[in-house]
Amino acid sequence: MPDWETLLPLLVHIQANLESDLSLTALSAKAGLSPFHLQRLFRAIVGETPKAYTQRLRMERAAFRLLLHETPLLEIALDCGFQNHETFTRAFRRHYGQPPSDYRQWIREQAAEQEQQPTAPVPAQFAISATKVIRLRPMHVAFVRHTGPYEAVPESLFDQLEQWRAARRLPGPAVWLGIGHDSPALTPPEKLRFDAALEVAGPFAPEGVIAHQWLPGGEFAVTTHAGPYDTLPEAYAQIFPRALALPNHRLIGLPAVEIYRATRITLTHRMNQTDICLPVS
Repeated sequence: MPDWETLLPLLVHIQANLESDLSLTALSAKAGLSPFHLQRLFRAIVGETPKAYTQRLRMERAAFRLLLHETPLLEIALDCGFQNHETFTRAFRRHYGQPPSDYRQWIREQAAEQEQQPTAPVPAQFAISATKVIRLRPMHVAFVRHTGPYEAVPESLFDQLEQWRAARRLPGPAVWLGIGHDSPALTPPEKLRFDAALEVAGPFAPEGVIAHQWLPGGEFAVTTHAGPYDTLPEAYAQIFPRALALPNHRLIGLPAVEIYRATRITLTHRMNQTDICLPVS
């Protein structure tokens, strides 16, 4: 457990600073560990070296933006932590097997073909509201991380947070959130990152599997989903095209933030209200 407590703040730092220096030397200094110790600890817990992990997250961010944005390749490269277009192109080709310009055309053609495929009608098990752009306030959250398929997130993560909150007698009604950091279309299912989260008053040192994270707030395309939690993936499939079509806004896409309008998260409840929030600029 102490090793996980050491690593959690570093994982949060990486995901929030993909455009910055994330070399082994820089990460070791941030964690207060020797490069050798960090390399060994990171591989044992995450299953990848720090370099492979940060490179994969940068490539997945780049691929997502190539799908969504008309941004020039150099701007995407800089935003993903590369110093120039050439280095970015070489790294992207190694990861995806083709240069970014070709990948952008290919992934958009794939997305267009998927949208045109007829789908069999299914009984409506959920409803979604209109999508509106709303400015959300920044907040501190306590979170427990799940790595793996989104549909396999266990209810017990929220139970752990509830027990932690009760033990500390945190005041006020609980604000429950879910934070999805990756796109299932780009990230292998076993590597998807989801944080079960609870708003707190401020930062705190990690306690076991529970750590602190800062959500910066800003403008989000917000849609309310009413129905079972297991229909959320179907709702996202309808919401993403809406968010892409919003006038005067550009979909950033990730992380997706879910705000649960509930006093307790119970997966068996069939009628829940969830605000699905996708960052836009």
